[in-house]
Amino acid sequence: MKQISKPFKIQSFQFSLPIGCCLAVLLLIGYTAKGQNQLPANQKDSTQKTLAKDTAKIAQVKVLEEVVVKSRKPFVEMQTDKTVLNVQANLVASSGTVFELLQAAPGISISNEETINMSAKSGVNVLIDGRPTQLSAKDLANWLKSMPASQVDKVELISNPSAKYDAQGNAGIINIKLKKNTQKGFNGSATGAYIQAVHPNANFSTDINLREGKWNFFANAAARKSRQNTDGSIDRKVNSNGGIKDFINRTVDIDASSNVNLNLGADYYLNKQSSFGFMLKNNEYRSSLMTPGTTLIQTNGKTDSSLQTLNDINQQNSRTNYNLNYHYEDSLGSEWNLDANYTNYRNSNNSLIKTNLLNAQQIKYGNTVNQQSVATAIDIYSFKADYGKSFKARKAKLEAGFKWNNILTDNDLQAALLKAGTMQQDTGRTNMFRYTENISAAYISINKKMGKWETQIGLRAEYARIKGQSTDLKGTSINYPDTNYLNLFPTAFLRYAHNDKNSFGMSIGRRINRPSYQDLNPFEFVFDNYTRSKGNPYLLPELSTQVELNYSYRGALNIGLGYSHTKNVFQDISTQIGEVTEETTFNIGTEKRFFFNFSLNLPVNKWWDLYTNLSPNYKRYQGQVPEGIIDQGAWAMNWYGSNSFSLPKLWKIQISTWGNVATKDAMSSSAWLGSVDMGVGKSWKYKPWSCRIAITDIFNTQRWKEEVDFGNVYYNYLRKWESRNIRFQVTYKFGKTKFSKRDREMGSALEEGRIK
Repeated sequence: MKQISKPFKIQSFQFSLPIGCCLAVLLLIGYTAKGQNQLPANQKDSTQKTLAKDTAKIAQVKVLEEVVVKSRKPFVEMQTDKTVLNVQANLVASSGTVFELLQAAPGISISNEETINMSAKSGVNVLIDGRPTQLSAKDLANWLKSMPASQVDKVELISNPSAKYDAQGNAGIINIKLKKNTQKGFNGSATGAYIQAVHPNANFSTDINLREGKWNFFANAAARKSRQNTDGSIDRKVNSNGGIKDFINRTVDIDASSNVNLNLGADYYLNKQSSFGFMLKNNEYRSSLMTPGTTLIQTNGKTDSSLQTLNDINQQNSRTNYNLNYHYEDSLGSEWNLDANYTNYRNSNNSLIKTNLLNAQQIKYGNTVNQQSVATAIDIYSFKADYGKSFKARKAKLEAGFKWNNILTDNDLQAALLKAGTMQQDTGRTNMFRYTENISAAYISINKKMGKWETQIGLRAEYARIKGQSTDLKGTSINYPDTNYLNLFPTAFLRYAHNDKNSFGMSIGRRINRPSYQDLNPFEFVFDNYTRSKGNPYLLPELSTQVELNYSYRGALNIGLGYSHTKNVFQDISTQIGEVTEETTFNIGTEKRFFFNFSLNLPVNKWWDLYTNLSPNYKRYQGQVPEGIIDQGAWAMNWYGSNSFSLPKLWKIQISTWGNVATKDAMSSSAWLGSVDMGVGKSWKYKPWSCRIAITDIFNTQRWKEEVDFGNVYYNYLRKWESRNIRFQVTYKFGKTKFSKRDREMGSALEEGRIK
């Protein structure tokens, strides 16, 4: 059930943002219809006259192309089961990329490894139109950076999904819905943007639709070319031969990438009840990353030796999803949805690391060359069926379904070292890793309304069979333990609508977070002579239980309070092996989290909208890793706030801010990160053009700073990218642009989302 924000008005006033938020809450709670009726008689007459004039003006509004705008759609809509971001309502977000959109989304944070978290919790599944993104955290970030937000219609944030959804993802689901038009005739839009930071970037997107008779054809395409430099520094302290050595590393990531997305599809409406559909979605990504760097090795502040490193990485990947769909819905309340999917993902990553070895006098005395080539192939086959039956007389709905999917992965690592002047295979690292996973699932869910009460209970069962095998150059194979497990995932939702203004809700659910396929890969990746990473094929899935209470006032003020408990938590953990720092993902133990969410969507008057979101939480980790026992607790908080102004002659202005306060995780501490952005938009009443200008990170405060001081591991890590930029965006619409969507969720959605 959707919470509708009813319009209300507050007399004009000025205030600073923190004080204003508090006043706004008090004014919102104190506003009642009863208060309106207690006006003095002379003020009642004045109000009635003004209302009559406004009504007369409304009657004179002309209808253009069958579309009448009745109210401003807010950027954030709070619904019973999810939060919806209406992207085009945000001047700054819609002029940037999808990555920047998620970075500023309420309750969303992004770690220093560019992993997306919800309510400061990892294990989020990011879907595009219900299907996975199929990329690692870094590659996903690069892809989302290359995807213009102008091609996105809305984003759904689902923190506690019902039994209908796959149980994968203990932090919830982020579903990015692209624009799709089913209006009769030919129509669409095209958007181009130029972004100037230190280096220029550009993107373009277009969506077109043709509906004639029983057929509907649609296409969506986007492309982006990007160049960005990122300054990085890592200062490490290492115990070596009874003393302390300092490794002072400075690098610059020179990243040039390009990306093309193409979505094609067709729907055939057999009759009023039945329709068939086909979709093809493809993404091609290319990246050239050059990282020159220096590392000073010091003892007691004196340089003993140093390294000059050049890391040259070329990556390209391609992913394609094919979907066949059948949908049936009749007037008696019965609904069927069948989906068959095939997804293939191909990735190649070639890196060449050249290192010059220098002595204390900065004279070269040797060099090393390390080459590694990784080829990954992942195939996913999936079929799902969903059935729904509405019982209108009983105000109830039954949903049930099943799903089957099979995942096959092949990972081939070829490693070589420079020996005696020639490149020779590194037998200790060259490896082939094969992984298969089969999951069968079934669910049932019942929704019932009883007066002011609404309940929903569901149960999902998932049975998984997993196998893994690695083979080295000598043909020696290691078969990792075959894993078979059955898990049950109950969910329950309860909502009480006291009246049309106040409602209370409660939800509880259990979810699982399986490791990504590459996290299970035992390959060792070398970054330089003293840092590397490797996968862990013995990772166990995370299991999480979450309960949440929430309150909503008129759909505008929303307050939530919850608790989650997760076992087998996995995190990237650094260990010290001699002078080498190695990062591996481990199951570290348990995580307990208390979280609070406050959001306020306040129309101050007819031209000013204010939105505020605060998401504080307390997290505690308890467990053990190779470096020692973990018992760590810390507070964290995300914030987002915006002021939107609708001015005469269709001008719009938006000022917004987002960020994360300083916090701690299992081993690391991170500094605060935030941004202040501004956007200006202009459209024309009788013209299909619109334009937007935005400035992001006005005060240049976006940077990652992290510190680890645990066991034998100590380092400071800092990254600063080209976050401050100015954007120019122009959009042209053609044909009819009234949207009427038919959304389809891919059956292989969450399995693909675990691809790195």
